[in-house]
Amino acid sequence: MSSVFSRYVKNLLLIIIVTGLLTNCKSSQNPQKHIGTSLVDQDFMYQYSIIDALMAGVFDGDLNIASLKTKGDFGVGTFNKVDGELIINNGKVYKVSHDGSVKVARDMDSTSAAFVKFFKADTVITIAGENLSYEKVQEHLVSILNPNGIYALRITGKFSEMTTRAASPAKPPYKTLSEHLKTNQAVFELKNTQGICNGFLLPPYLARTNVPGFHLHYVADDLKSGGHIFKFKTNSIRVEIDLAKGFIIENNTNPEFKAVNLKPDRGEELKKIE
Repeated sequence: MSSVFSRYVKNLLLIIIVTGLLTNCKSSQNPQKHIGTSLVDQDFMYQYSIIDALMAGVFDGDLNIASLKTKGDFGVGTFNKVDGELIINNGKVYKVSHDGSVKVARDMDSTSAAFVKFFKADTVITIAGENLSYEKVQEHLVSILNPNGIYALRITGKFSEMTTRAASPAKPPYKTLSEHLKTNQAVFELKNTQGICNGFLLPPYLARTNVPGFHLHYVADDLKSGGHIFKFKTNSIRVEIDLAKGFIIENNTNPEFKAVNLKPDRGEELKKIE
């Protein structure tokens, strides 16, 4: 009896050991079970569509705002028909329309191009100087940041002057973005405004997929003005800098994207409207 019981115990122990080894083997083959795979954990910039598609006239997309908010709590973009400027701050999505109004975007609204991230600042600096211009701020940031990095930037301050724009909605058949904006954008000359500039500083190697250099949108604290930033003047700003580990592109899923000609280099057109 004792020998039978002893063999039973040995076999049971062997089964337990083999089962444990198989479980460990499966775990090592599926590391994603133990590693966070969300965009929050990955610290990546996410973008829906590419800038060249928007430049070429792909003005409609299938990603709604509710879904966009699962990709990031910070960022910039536009809406279908390039109807206004999109800015996300602390998870709230705002729409700056061509009439100058600022409203919280509806979850059912959709975007044709958006660039977002879950924002967590790695560095916070203050830049000060009398009548400090947007150009001077750019020069300073370029001088201290690695040229190959992908940076999300949040700039907070009071601005004695701020020039922004918001696009008017397009009607089919769509033109290129540069053609559309020639007669379908409103430019706002803001004075003594206080608020937040959100956006990105991106390296040259992202050209044709995104906007190389600086691309920032503005929303005033009182939610009465905003838009795509052309220039500003200030005496002091707080700059929060978030370095991304990389980027993820999801192609525009609208049929327009499949049909558009993406061979032309639209870099020069982009410089004129940015």
